[in-house]
Amino acid sequence: MSYFTALNISHRLFERLKTENPAWWRFVKDNIKIGDFYVDIRKDNSLNIYYNGGALLKITSSKNKINCRIHEYYLGKTGSRYVEYDPNRLPDDANTIKARIASRYSNTSENGIKAKLICDPNTKYIDSEFAYLTTRIDLTKLENDNIIFVELKRIEDGRLLTNKYEKGEPKILSQMRAYRQFVNTHKQEIIDYYKILFTIKHSLGILPQSLSSIENIDNYGLSEDVELYIEPYSLLTAKREKRIEAIKTILNKNNVIHNL
Repeated sequence: MSYFTALNISHRLFERLKTENPAWWRFVKDNIKIGDFYVDIRKDNSLNIYYNGGALLKITSSKNKINCRIHEYYLGKTGSRYVEYDPNRLPDDANTIKARIASRYSNTSENGIKAKLICDPNTKYIDSEFAYLTTRIDLTKLENDNIIFVELKRIEDGRLLTNKYEKGEPKILSQMRAYRQFVNTHKQEIIDYYKILFTIKHSLGILPQSLSSIENIDNYGLSEDVELYIEPYSLLTAKREKRIEAIKTILNKNNVIHNL
């Protein structure tokens, strides 16, 4: 079974969460509404619950049972494993867990920035950390009847610019070309995959508020252009403004859609 056909709308995990709607799951959804948590559907019919870009819980189903795992560090333990966790504890443990995650992923980290974008009340993002073999894309959004992939970079990222500024080719250009080739190669498969993902999120009530009124994305296409979101400097200086202009020149010259 390929990446694009494994996701199952009727998988027992999604059906159990819908029919049983346990208290801990209602707690998760309440935190989504206030912009604290977000949930991503994974290709193996599992769920990841995130806070500030950290995977708070990994949820699977086997033998008619919902299984949850959490990183040891988030429980205040040493180690690097994900261990079994009783989700009924989550409402009581949440604040402590969130503090531990925030100590690992700051608001200015790439993970923290990703969470900020996804949890914005007006967000159009439906997925994060899309992965297929060696291809990894940070974000996926729905806009203007299109499914759009978005790559995230911080403005300080060395891949955005060569040391010759406007001269030479920074690594971001080859990365964006590879994404475009991937999109063109797997266009219909990606569209079908996200139709299923959207349907699951819709049925579970975990869509972003700005997308909750959409019944389906059956008529959506896939944009050939992968967009680039660059988190800007918090404070501008003359040197930083020069860097921004150099990056904009290169991206515009190569027809990369960006937010600068």
